[in-house]
Amino acid sequence: MSVANWDTYRVRAQVPTYAHPVIRRQRLLDELTVAMTTPDATATTVALLCAPVGSGKTMLLADWARSAAAEGPTVAWLTVEEHDNGRIAFRAAARAALENSGNIRVAEALRAVPPIESDQFPAAVAEVLGALSEPIWMVLDDAHLLHDPETLDELGTFLRWAPTTLRTIVAGRYEPPIALHRLRLEGRVRDFSIHELAFTEEESSILFSEHGLALDSEDHTRIHACTQGWAAGLRLAAISLAQHPDPSAMIADFTGDSRMVADYLVNEVLDSLADEQRNFVVETSIPDTFTAELAEQLTGKVNAHRQIEALERASFLIERVPGSAGWYRYHPLLREYLRAEVGRQGRCAVADLELTAAAWFADAHDSVSALEHTLHAGDGPALIALLEQCGLRLVLGGRGDVVIDILDRASPSVRDDASMRLLRAAAELARGNDAAATSSLGVPQRINDDPPLQHAVLEDCLRLQVSIHSGGIENALEVLQADPVGATGNPELDAFALLQEGMAEVYLGRLEPARRHLEDALSTAAAAEVPAVTLQTLAALTAVACYQGRFTDMADLAQRADAYGRDHALTGDVYFSLAQLFAALGHYLRVEPESMALLTSEAVPALLICPDPTIVRAAACFGAVFDFETSGDQHSVASTIRDHAGPEGSRPIPPGATAIVAPSVQRAFLQVGETSWAGRVAAFTAAELGTCGEVVLLDGAMALHNRRADAARRALAPVLSGAVACVADTTRIRAWLMEALIAHGRHESGSARAALAEAMTIAEPQEILRPFHDGGEPLRDLLNHHHGRLGALDDFATRARSVIPHATVATGLLTARELELLLELPSWRTAEQIAADLFVSVNTVKTHLRGIYRKLDVSSRRDAITEARVRGLL
Repeated sequence: MSVANWDTYRVRAQVPTYAHPVIRRQRLLDELTVAMTTPDATATTVALLCAPVGSGKTMLLADWARSAAAEGPTVAWLTVEEHDNGRIAFRAAARAALENSGNIRVAEALRAVPPIESDQFPAAVAEVLGALSEPIWMVLDDAHLLHDPETLDELGTFLRWAPTTLRTIVAGRYEPPIALHRLRLEGRVRDFSIHELAFTEEESSILFSEHGLALDSEDHTRIHACTQGWAAGLRLAAISLAQHPDPSAMIADFTGDSRMVADYLVNEVLDSLADEQRNFVVETSIPDTFTAELAEQLTGKVNAHRQIEALERASFLIERVPGSAGWYRYHPLLREYLRAEVGRQGRCAVADLELTAAAWFADAHDSVSALEHTLHAGDGPALIALLEQCGLRLVLGGRGDVVIDILDRASPSVRDDASMRLLRAAAELARGNDAAATSSLGVPQRINDDPPLQHAVLEDCLRLQVSIHSGGIENALEVLQADPVGATGNPELDAFALLQEGMAEVYLGRLEPARRHLEDALSTAAAAEVPAVTLQTLAALTAVACYQGRFTDMADLAQRADAYGRDHALTGDVYFSLAQLFAALGHYLRVEPESMALLTSEAVPALLICPDPTIVRAAACFGAVFDFETSGDQHSVASTIRDHAGPEGSRPIPPGATAIVAPSVQRAFLQVGETSWAGRVAAFTAAELGTCGEVVLLDGAMALHNRRADAARRALAPVLSGAVACVADTTRIRAWLMEALIAHGRHESGSARAALAEAMTIAEPQEILRPFHDGGEPLRDLLNHHHGRLGALDDFATRARSVIPHATVATGLLTARELELLLELPSWRTAEQIAADLFVSVNTVKTHLRGIYRKLDVSSRRDAITEARVRGLL
């Protein structure tokens, strides 16, 4: 069915009319009008509309010509036919079109020109039309039918020298070989492409409404995507939908193999092809997109470039893929019909073509396309072999969803294969689905009794990954280390195994072995060219350096991870953001707020949407800790920290992270007056780390907060003596600073100076300033007291003193007695207990308390503590 069949009639020498509604594509009508009415100095004298059959060229031009003619210009219309090839025949047809334009002056002027057989005829026509000094628009429809060289040469010459009052629109399925290059160089040709002729979604909606159809937005989007705005496809869809009781169901079935669409494609698109061209397009429809090289593999012919060029010249429904030089694709509806045509050749023919495409894509390192074609071929053993070859690399590269999708659509024999179960487990773990991974792995024994080495190592790696989240890390690590880790002969697997070994050591708190394994993993992954594993390993090494207090190394590793991620287009990878987060932690510990804030703003939002709940939990907690100091609502930020810092119902965070951040968490809770929250920090830290210096420090901090200095000192003693080990060096710094403050408060100057020197000796090499910042005004007083008496550490002491924030006390806001009482409020002791300590009556305490509430504009003790923190009074 052609466009001409839809129309009631079409007369060669007059504007066509249509019985059906005409869709006014106003944007194109306006474009054509502008092109035809530009001033003489910049005149566009030729507009060229070339697009495949069914693009709506004739309809558009007819609509435009009628609306344009109504405003004054003369419109002459010539529908070219095969018998117009030949100079005399074409001259006669063109003259008839001009004479039948409805303009008497044009008809009379043409009577004065020589006969059409005269060599002077073209020049005479140009002269008399120019002499009329009025706009004349000539439409040459179906111009692709012109092929006679003499006729084309004469038409090109005429267009070159035609008067500027004559504007010509050349329309056809492809550009006739007219010499337009000079006109283009002069800017006198306006080309309209197939993409400009395509219907927009708004225009297609109008078309459907004119057929009495009201589609919902989802159905409309689906049908528009299927047709890509192709006029014929949209109209076929509209006709089909108007006759169907269930439009949504019809849209789902609207393909190139639908009867009405297939008839149109055969009659209007494919019948014009020679047998060789038809075979070419059928066989090259197997892939979504193809190159000339792939086309030659599929067809077995070496002339693919010529075939593609011929199809392009004929404005066949083929286009170049935007942004991918050398790649082509067919219109979706045509491709669906062509694939159905392949299917009608038999299963073997389909399988052969699919496997040919799969092999080509595999050689081109496009594993995803290779897997799709192998799946379509229905060759289970070939699919298993290909997944064994490329599946793990896809998973490690963040494409685990592709692997799962392929396996879901594969045959049961493929899904039940032992190696495929392992691959599915790896993909499920990569997207944080532990339950599905455990289900794929099955019972804690190996899937095979005597598996190949590569399968054994992969299974042990996966069980180790599961154990990190569910327990039993040491046993799982021992099983993996019983295999020759890093020596399977599969570079991706070797890198992956070394990475898992290193990560297990991180979670066990064995940082030096973790560092060695991760460095081996890094070199193996780099040699194997596995970018995602390389980035993950750099992020893990950044974390280890942080946990070990090697902050200079950590900064270097974070920079390497950043540069590597950007060079390999991995900035969206979760481990790229993790490296940024640890870099931010380094800036936090060195009290470099600007750099910390910049990295936090990039890393935390990206990590909060990753599939791993452990990472989400850590990112939320770290981000809130980093934001706490500058927040205008510190209690809200502290609530966020509380919600993500506890271990309940979540998977473990590496002990190094907990060790570093726990003191900051406790301090934030105390600053907002939430002593009960602060008191629980030691408990959840002990639950994650066991007995260690961090738990002792947290207990000591609570004792000191409650003014029990003796208890705090006794708690710290085993940490300071080394009897109880600390996970992080920052804990030892905090412990010595706490001891120094206690000694200073008791006027033990020598002990205070010695403890302060111990803290600075640990902190100075890596410039760890956060513990000094958190010490506040009491620590500033201590540093001032010992200024000039710390020898080689004096310069660092000056720097440490500079990062301690100054309290911004509002002078005169509270009286001296009110300030004294305010300092007691965070202890949460009763009014009677405070009165006894201050040697005043309970009524006096209550009077001062009311004064504090009034001056701070609060109504509760908790709000008073929070407001006092904000104002720098506490």
